[in-house]
This record gives sequence, C-alpha cells and structure tokens, in this order.
Amino acid sequence: MSWNIGRGPASFFIAYICLMWISNSVGVNSLTSTERSTSRHESNWAVLVSTSRFWLNYRHIVNTMSIYHVVKRLGIPDSNIILMIPDDMACNARNPLPAQLFNNESHLLDVYGQDVEVDYRGYEVTVSNFLQVLTGRHDSNVPRSKRLISDASSNVLVYLSGHGGNEFIKFNDVEELLAQDLADALAQMAEKGRYRELLMIVETCEAATLLQRVSAPNVITIASSQKEQQSLSFKSDPELGLSLIDRFTYQTLAFFESIDIKSMATLADLFGTYSYEFMQSHFSYRMTNATRRPRDVKLTNFWGSVADVRTTTDRGPQDNMYHGDAQLGRYMAAYVEEDGPWDIDCMLLQADMPNEPKTLLKNFRSTSSPSGWGVRNQEAIYAWSGFVALCCLALYIIIATRNA
Repeated sequence: MSWNIGRGPASFFIAYICLMWISNSVGVNSLTSTERSTSRHESNWAVLVSTSRFWLNYRHIVNTMSIYHVVKRLGIPDSNIILMIPDDMACNARNPLPAQLFNNESHLLDVYGQDVEVDYRGYEVTVSNFLQVLTGRHDSNVPRSKRLISDASSNVLVYLSGHGGNEFIKFNDVEELLAQDLADALAQMAEKGRYRELLMIVETCEAATLLQRVSAPNVITIASSQKEQQSLSFKSDPELGLSLIDRFTYQTLAFFESIDIKSMATLADLFGTYSYEFMQSHFSYRMTNATRRPRDVKLTNFWGSVADVRTTTDRGPQDNMYHGDAQLGRYMAAYVEEDGPWDIDCMLLQADMPNEPKTLLKNFRSTSSPSGWGVRNQEAIYAWSGFVALCCLALYIIIATRNA
C-alpha cells in the first residue's frame, strides 16, 4: 500500500501550518519559561531610598521606613530589600525618643525598631551607590547583601523620598541625581535583563520632572507632584517639633491598610484614592512601552511576594497597621468623597491606548488563560491551532489513501 498524498496546494498549506506551529511553540516555550516561574512572584525586589540628612528632614526617612514595613508585611524578605537611609534620626541628639521613629503623633508604631535591616546608611547613601545598585556595576568587594540580584524574571519596586526640583533629587544635601542619569540607569537595567517589570515611585517636589526622561521598556513611574508643585508634609508632632510624614506617602499607606498578598487591587484602584484636596499636589503616572493598563496591574505584583516570612519576635503593631492613626479610615474617606476625579498632566502622561484594537489583541495574547495553569492565551492559541492542523493533516492523509 502506498500513500499518494499529492503535491497540490492543500498539502503545502497544511505543511506550512504545521511548521509554523512547531516554530511558534518552540519560541513561546523559550519565552514563557521565565514567565511561568514568576507567575507567583517569587523574585520580587524592592529598592527603598531616603535621600535626606538632618533632623528637619525626619519625615523623609519615616516615609521610606513606612514603605519598608508595607513590602515586608506583604512577603518580600529582607534579603530582597535594599534599604538606603542616612540613618541619623533615631540616634540624633535632638530626638527626645532615642532609637525610635514614628509616623504618627500617637507614637503607636515605631517604624525604626521593628526588625529593620539597613543596607546603606549615612554617607553611603550616594548617587553613585544608588546607580550601582540599579545597574549592578559594583566593585568586587561589595557584599551580596548590598546588591540587587534581580534578573529578567524579577519585578522591582523602587521608592525615592527626599528634596527635589526640576529634573533632580538631592542626595545627602551634597549632590544631585539628575533625570537623565536615572533614565540611563533604567535603560541599562533593561539591556542587562535586570527586571521583568519595574515600578518607580518618587515622593519629592516636582517629582514628575525626575521621571519624564525615562524610556526603558516595561517601566511604570508614579510621581507625587508635578512641575512647579511641592510635595507637602503632614502630621506635626509637638513633642518632636517637626512633621512626621509626607501627604502622598500617608495616603498610599491608607490604601494599603486593607491590602494583603491575596488582594486583587490594582494600580487604578490606588490612583482612584489620591486626592488633590488632601495632598495639595497632582500625582501623575507614566507607563513606558508597557502593554498593560493600570487596571490590569495588581499591586501585589510589585509590593508583595509569595515568600512566607515569619519573624522571631512577638507580634507587634506592624502586624495590624502601617501607621499609628486609628482614625485614618474615616479621616481619608472624607477627603476621597469630597475630591473629584484625580487629575493628571497630559504632557507628562503617556497615551494609554494609542491603538485600541491592536493593543487589545496584544493584551489578550499576553494575558493568562482561565485554566489557572500559568498558560497564556497566546500559548493556548498556538496549542489549539497546532492540534487542529494535525487533525486536518491526518484527515487529508486518510482521504488521499482511500482515493489511491
């Protein structure tokens, strides 16, 4: 018996489909092996930086320490957190509460004394060291604990708090990080495969200008204020004689009060709570070369990790709150109800969906399928199309054999 399949257009068409399916399947498998390994966000990192020294800048360190407790509470271990603070507040001679830092006048939550590991302190907090952390261009004697050992499967959160201006933020009151230097560092990270997606948050005056030159792919930036706007302080403490926290960070903490690692809350949900009436500045965000909208990005993609962390100390206030304000829920709700739709500067905001049909198709292909097995829609499309092609080929062979 011989098979006379023939050399007609149908046979070439079926062969072409089969070859395309095989090549696409190989490409997808090589591309998504990393994505499957991070579907549970096991490689999330955080780089948290306060750039200010001196007693009057107490709030900038407290901003950073408060965010530190959020990410640690949501599962990112100290081994995956790079914490950079000038660290001169808790032991400052002017501090009436030695070795303690508080973000609320109730003094219920000491954000300094609860299992904190500082990686860069004092004059180690420099522009050079910060850029080296991002790019991985360290001297050989820098220990592993001071390195951002991320890879192409990692989601990275970067948070900066300090004094800034038009396209710069001050470090230790002696030098400045410029917008172009930051953009170049993120571009290097992308080229070296040091992140999968990166979320950068800047809490400073004119914060949006520091981020406006960023062009690296899959980077989301959030700024607490726009050009010629200040990032204002909050919570004056009569005992310490200064402000304890900044308004943008305080409002962020308010949202994270109800967030756990299983939360489905997205960036869009967070953005919807930012109130100009409360902050007295307009926040803004940009998503450079990203395929997803804010409503598609879960907060736990960056702020948390599936690592199950248990500390050896007794449960403390940080297990139940991120600040010491017991009335915060009602207090912030009043502002959110009063405020209109959040405002953003169109000049600093990348167009969300420049090509709706094309982008929707791209989003569908990159989204996980409902199977729950970590398989993307694109993989499912290739698998089913290949299966159908093989069935057609088998049917064609049977028909051709019978005709022969």
